[in-house]
Amino acid sequence: MWEEHFYQLSITAARQNGLITAAQAKRAGVDDVMLGRFTEFGLIRELDWSVYQISGSSYGPRFAYPYAAWLAISPETYRWERSANLHEDAVLSHESACALMGLGAVKSTGVRFTAPVERTAPRAVRITVAPLTPDEVGIHEGVPVTTPHRIILDLVAEWTARDDISRVFSDAVRRDLVNLRTLFEDLAYIADEYGLPTGGVHFVDYFMPDLRPESLSPRNLRTYAELMYPEKIAEVRPQVDQILLELRDGSPDSAAPGNQRISADIAAEIIGRARGAHRH
Repeated sequence: MWEEHFYQLSITAARQNGLITAAQAKRAGVDDVMLGRFTEFGLIRELDWSVYQISGSSYGPRFAYPYAAWLAISPETYRWERSANLHEDAVLSHESACALMGLGAVKSTGVRFTAPVERTAPRAVRITVAPLTPDEVGIHEGVPVTTPHRIILDLVAEWTARDDISRVFSDAVRRDLVNLRTLFEDLAYIADEYGLPTGGVHFVDYFMPDLRPESLSPRNLRTYAELMYPEKIAEVRPQVDQILLELRDGSPDSAAPGNQRISADIAAEIIGRARGAHRH
């Protein structure tokens, strides 16, 4: 008889990365007594918040614990019954999101989530009420989480120590998890409120003091060069414009905004790569 109950428990947990809450288990016909017996036999183990993990699950602690906390926020609701629109639900955020994604080393106590409306928080879980947009959330190793872009903005808004933000920022840019140009624009918008630098060189020194340009993706290398060496780019631009004009056989559309952007990007990448090579 217990085999049938454990089978039902297992197939339900399998749809949730091998985890299941006590409340969900009851819905599957497994009561607390049976959960206790399964734990005693080593078939399952309790993580926290009355959330259990099937033994043999390959879901590591780094992901299992925040996912268990996420399940515990709505313990009676199966994962597939929760909103498909992640920004309408609770998502891992702030320093907890950093730990999940391996960004920086921001100290954390408990588990942090952000939700658009108030939710009942389990023990050692903190839920910040704030609006989220669809492009500010995603899934990382099965865990609903804010994007690195939103993580950085949240850390700035909480006056997190500069060194902590710098490490998170540098990791995110180096791993191409953020668009440096968009992040620069969003931070410039709130610069006065939080005392942030807006000048290109000062911005880089503040957020990415030890970043090596040769480690950047092409898109972030271009923005890095625009921030650090605008004068050098301006010197190269006329030559790039001339080459592009010749390639287009003097086409009259060469001054169109799209073509100007291409010219600016090429000039920025030339300077960025040259400066990166010069560092060696």
